[in-house]
Amino acid sequence: MGYRIITGKYETGTEEQQKNFCELFGEEDIQFKFDLYFHWYNLVHELGHCLLEMYGKHMEQVDEELYVNRFAVSYWKLADGNENLVELKEMLTSIFYKLPNPVPQNMEPKEFFKSMWGNEKRPSVSLYGYFQFSCVLEAMSNESDLYEVLNEVGIKTTHLKEIKIYEGQVSSGSASDIINLCIENLRNIGVAVEDIKLEFADNPEVQCASIWS
Repeated sequence: MGYRIITGKYETGTEEQQKNFCELFGEEDIQFKFDLYFHWYNLVHELGHCLLEMYGKHMEQVDEELYVNRFAVSYWKLADGNENLVELKEMLTSIFYKLPNPVPQNMEPKEFFKSMWGNEKRPSVSLYGYFQFSCVLEAMSNESDLYEVLNEVGIKTTHLKEIKIYEGQVSSGSASDIINLCIENLRNIGVAVEDIKLEFADNPEVQCASIWS
């Protein structure tokens, strides 16, 4: 079985695709905002999906999204050497409360997204943003540390070494460094992690973990 993370780049997207992300993130510093979310934070989120598959941990899709966001946040609380997590929280908070709320008044957000998951071939950037950003902000309010989050799904840690912090750049060019350091850090605390291949896509809307036999 092989694992890979596929991540699209803003700079190679079509004019229409770039416009969608400008509407979501705002046009100012759009390249940095896109890279901060997708080529810094979301890489670890996608690695979390791979990790669950490696350990045979299966959840409903919405529950898994909630979990891997908690995993990514708890990891970056230990490995963030540039206060990017603080900047990300400020950015997402500002964006989130400007997005139209798609959740009916009589439904819990989690139940709404469970009801619609899979009904759309590809959710709009706005709907994707509302769901994912709500998950990330919820994860940021959780106080569990990385070891606790891993232990929740039966992934044991041994605290062999300290977590190394990442102080590098935020860009697609640094994406492989971020993934490789995360894998190294997990292995250093006793988590068996297989190698994960990173691939880039021209379409910035493609952000996923892909697993094949």
